[in-house]
Amino acid sequence: MVIGGGLAGLTAALHLAERGLTPLLLEAAPRCGGRVAGGEPVTLEGTGRTWAFRAEHGIHGIWGQYHNLRALLRRHAIAPGLVPARREEWLHGEGKRVLRAEAGSMVRRSLIPAPFHYLGLFLRPRFWAMLTPFDLIGLPRVTASLFLALAYDPLCEPTALDGRTLAGLFDKWPPRLRAFIAALMRSGLAAHPEEVPLGGFLAFLRFYTLLRRDAWAFDYLPDDSGTSLIDPLVSAIQTHGGTVCTGAQATCLERTDGGWRVNWQQDNETHSREAKHVILALDAPAARNLLRESAATAEVAERLEWPQGLSTGIVRLWFSNAPRSSAESGICSGDFTIDNFFWLHHIQGPVAAWHAATGGSLVEAHIYGPQELLDQPDETLLARAIADVQRAYPELRDTRIHQTLQRNSPSHTRFSIGASPRYLGVVSPWPGLSCCGDWVRFPHPALFLERATTTGIAAANAALERLGQQPFPIIPASPPEAPARALQWGLRGVRRMVRTR
Repeated sequence: MVIGGGLAGLTAALHLAERGLTPLLLEAAPRCGGRVAGGEPVTLEGTGRTWAFRAEHGIHGIWGQYHNLRALLRRHAIAPGLVPARREEWLHGEGKRVLRAEAGSMVRRSLIPAPFHYLGLFLRPRFWAMLTPFDLIGLPRVTASLFLALAYDPLCEPTALDGRTLAGLFDKWPPRLRAFIAALMRSGLAAHPEEVPLGGFLAFLRFYTLLRRDAWAFDYLPDDSGTSLIDPLVSAIQTHGGTVCTGAQATCLERTDGGWRVNWQQDNETHSREAKHVILALDAPAARNLLRESAATAEVAERLEWPQGLSTGIVRLWFSNAPRSSAESGICSGDFTIDNFFWLHHIQGPVAAWHAATGGSLVEAHIYGPQELLDQPDETLLARAIADVQRAYPELRDTRIHQTLQRNSPSHTRFSIGASPRYLGVVSPWPGLSCCGDWVRFPHPALFLERATTTGIAAANAALERLGQQPFPIIPASPPEAPARALQWGLRGVRRMVRTR
């Protein structure tokens, strides 16, 4: 049995089904996907027809280092026609003034090898214009701080970084570079610097950009994530003999002689089934609640540390015309309310068809907090997001035709997982129970969708090995480029020497 139908749970169930087993997957929500789920469509009339725009939890990218997720999609012919990312802007707002620079392609296409490839940004005059004299003076400090990530791998080794946040690292940074990295972290980790554990920041930096130039390359799904990714995975599970039950809320786990008994509620009825092996694939708050409320797991679960769940807000704005900028996405810093944005008519096929027929545009903007901002009324958040977009793109003033605000429950994990056994791992403290999810401890340097996929494979392997079946291989991350590898080796040697003395 698999409890949880997000990407991790679907990955685990599909791998079990591929080995000829018959997994039963329980998902409490009306549809599978978790933070990659599709939602109800929004419809607009135009050019004599009705156009449907399916909502989702937020836009996701398939990044260069997502080797296991890409292999899974290829194996089952899912999501063909991925849309390569081309241009990402950095917008910095100060009152009525908006500064902008392209900050994506110059990193992944840099001629300078990692970890020095960020110097490619300084070949753009617009990026220079974003900086103050204090930023130029403070560049050595910034560089030294970023190279801290070469000395530590928080996902694969114990570190002495517990309790430290990104805000502490930023204390002496110059203003605009601090704003740039803070915006990058909000976009990547969905939290502000004072909420981001330093270990999570270093893990993000290592996996997504610092060790390899091509790690920053990514693709968009050609449609909403439910249609492009989740629905085909559910179909693949069912095709291979698995069963997926939605609206099924797991309520209790009980130990039995043969494994585990899972109790759940569905359609106001109580159900129960015994399984030799159970895979827990819930988000962190839901997993904590289930394990603490089950007598067989409560004592140990109380001693574990659990990452915090974060709320997010998703704003979509439809306009009757399109912005002049050709960048399909970007990050925001300064006094913007929104943290990032995606112009969906550059990314998703159905929205591109609407744009071609009507000339309109659709932007999705994400708001990651702080919580006091998210606690404001819907009308206030919408008004602030609309003001941000129209300030950045004045040609869109008075052309808005529709808007929506979606509030996501606090299931997005504030990434703090490390190698410490205080955190729940793929191999759990309870025999016959394995765990997966992007927050679960596992010695593989991956985050988010790739971590969900990797831990899903590892959790399925734990069940397969227990049943005497052949496990699936897990594709390792690409090695660092030669200069990054050499610098990493040297900095770790210094760290070991200092620790010894």
